[in-house]
Amino acid sequence: MDPSDQKEEDLNDEQKWDILTRPEKLGEILLKHGKINLKQLEDLIKEQEKSGMPFGELVLAKGIMSREDLMKALDWQHRSDQVIIESLTEMVSKQGKEGEE
Repeated sequence: MDPSDQKEEDLNDEQKWDILTRPEKLGEILLKHGKINLKQLEDLIKEQEKSGMPFGELVLAKGIMSREDLMKALDWQHRSDQVIIESLTEMVSKQGKEGEE
């Protein structure tokens, strides 16, 4: 079972950490921003599993969105990954300083 499908009180600390630090997948970003619907996401994932084609390339091949919109979504994905990295770096840095005191 995917840890994100469980209730928060049923998760251990490691599972919570995995959820908090997992980068958003492109399909999740497109769904969240209304660029694709849930049925399209499910179909794209199935086709990706069969073909091995990168998700973004499938979206373009299917004509679901323009290359420009895909690039915007990829930029959003990259920026959200950076926020996670920066937040974790800051948190670790603060913990290190507290441990020195």
